[in-house]
Amino acid sequence: MSDYLENKLQNQEIAVGKFEAILNNNDLYIKPQKHTSDGIEVLEIGADILVEVASFLKTNANTNFDVLFSVSGVDVGDKFVIVYHLYSSAFKNNVILKVWLDRNNPEIDSLSHIYSAANWHERETFDLFGIKFRNHPDLKRILLPDDWVGHPLRKDYVMNDSRLAWNER
Repeated sequence: MSDYLENKLQNQEIAVGKFEAILNNNDLYIKPQKHTSDGIEVLEIGADILVEVASFLKTNANTNFDVLFSVSGVDVGDKFVIVYHLYSSAFKNNVILKVWLDRNNPEIDSLSHIYSAANWHERETFDLFGIKFRNHPDLKRILLPDDWVGHPLRKDYVMNDSRLAWNER
């Protein structure tokens, strides 16, 4: 392995765990996950502390995650995962938050009062996965017509809408 790659890998390993430690030191206990291949720390948090963790990460002087650039849902079969990508423009850091939800009641608190960008991202996730965001200011479909039945990115979705006839081969 080249010295450049070895040095880069060592630096990534140092960065991993930094935000976990900050949160845990402030009584916001989270479960760390593996980091991404480019060294971004991934934290698994409980739905019950999502708002508190997001607010802390945004307002704490040592983290200052002022940008939410993505909220997405993932259907893993028996559960859903909500994935939040945060960025600190002051420190040039990224962090990923993952929250697992029960498939039978996919509901979580909205972050739209903390990050304005969450508004449309949460609406898209609701529209495509059926995940409800409590306290969202305008939770309604954003991509599909209001009369659409179901949520097309769920694994159990059945495409039987006549408007999709053009897609049959």
